[in-house]
Amino acid sequence: MLIADLIGIKAKNHWFDQSKNLAISIIVTDFITYTLKKNIYKTRPNYSPVPQSFPSGHTSFAFVNAAVLYEEFKATNTTLAYSGYVFASTTGTLRVLNNAHYISDVITSAGIGILATKVIYLLDPIIP
Repeated sequence: MLIADLIGIKAKNHWFDQSKNLAISIIVTDFITYTLKKNIYKTRPNYSPVPQSFPSGHTSFAFVNAAVLYEEFKATNTTLAYSGYVFASTTGTLRVLNNAHYISDVITSAGIGILATKVIYLLDPIIP
């Protein structure tokens, strides 16, 4: 995102507001994700002794980044805007293929990351 700003691709917000929205989205998503992980004792498909499969932290983080990229560049560069979702989907797919998560873990995580980011962007006008 910041590289796109440096090379002159027009974004929705100034780099400072982009960074602020990204940081807040990550904080909110991490809070939700890790609260659920600690309270829902779901074992991983690889039978890891630590029952914290649900939801996937890697996937929720990847989808936050993808959603911020989308929000910033959807009006000016659709290829760049959607590219984050390709990488985030790949992350989720690899988590399932590597036997670290179930599909439900990954799909829920994607929803958490996207929803948290959408809420932050809706509230952006009132966040200082």
